[in-house]
Amino acid sequence: MGMNLAFSRASEFTRVLAQAGSTAERLWLLGGMAFALTGAGVVALAAARGRRD
Repeated sequence: MGMNLAFSRASEFTRVLAQAGSTAERLWLLGGMAFALTGAGVVALAAARGRRD
């Protein structure tokens, strides 16, 4: 189920990018995705470190 969710999110992101008309909008969307993925990575690392202790 997790992979299906990842694929649906990726396809939704692709659809949103395709609908974004200007380059500025695309850059904002790309920056937002990068920010969200970075945040998710930080949380995952913090959770992994917390499990070891």
